[in-house]
Amino acid sequence: MNLDTYFSTPVWWDKLNIDVDAIFNFCHRLKQIDPRGNDVSNVGGWQSKEFYYGDHPELTPLLNEILRRSKKCLSDFGYDEINFQTYMDNVWVNINNLNNYNKIHIHCSSFISGAYYVTDSNAQIEFYRNFQEQYSIESLAPIAELNAINAPKFSYPARKNHLVMFPSWLPHSVEPNQEDIERISISFNIRIRKKGTAG
Repeated sequence: MNLDTYFSTPVWWDKLNIDVDAIFNFCHRLKQIDPRGNDVSNVGGWQSKEFYYGDHPELTPLLNEILRRSKKCLSDFGYDEINFQTYMDNVWVNINNLNNYNKIHIHCSSFISGAYYVTDSNAQIEFYRNFQEQYSIESLAPIAELNAINAPKFSYPARKNHLVMFPSWLPHSVEPNQEDIERISISFNIRIRKKGTAG
C-alpha cells in the first residue's frame, strides 16, 4: 500500500564559513559587560539581553548568512516571495556550563527561529511533537519501533560553525551539558514583512 505523509515539520541546517573564533571572543566580551544577563528559558548558564541587527557590527556577516538562508525557508513554506521578505528580529547569546540546560519552549510571534553553534557540545537541541498528538499515539498500544511518524521528539547535535533553523512554533529544549566545557550558541528570531515596509 502507498504511503503519503502530510503536515511535515521542516528543520534546516547548514555548515557556515564564518570566523567562529572572533564570534567566540565577542560572546565572552558581551558576558563580561553584562554578567547578569537575562533569564528566560535557561536553567543555570547565561543568556544575554536581546539585541538587534546592526547593534554589533562584528555579527553582521553571520546575521547576513542567516538571512540569506531564511529566503529558502520562505520559499519552502510557499509564501509570496515577490511582495514579502524575511528580516532579523531579536538575537541573543547563550553560554551553558556543566549541567546547565534550556527548558522546553517556543518562540511566539515569529516565523523562523534558530541557533548558530559557536562551540561543539554533547548537549543537543531537542524538538517535540505536539503533546495531544503524541498522547493519542502512545495511548493506543505500545510502540515497538520508533520512526518519523510516531517519534515523540528528535534532536540535532550542537556542532561548531553549524546553523539550525526551524519554525518558531516548534517546541524545543536543550539537553543538560554533561561536559565541563562551555556550550556557546547564538539564537535568533526571524519575521516576515511586506517589502518596502519597516519591521
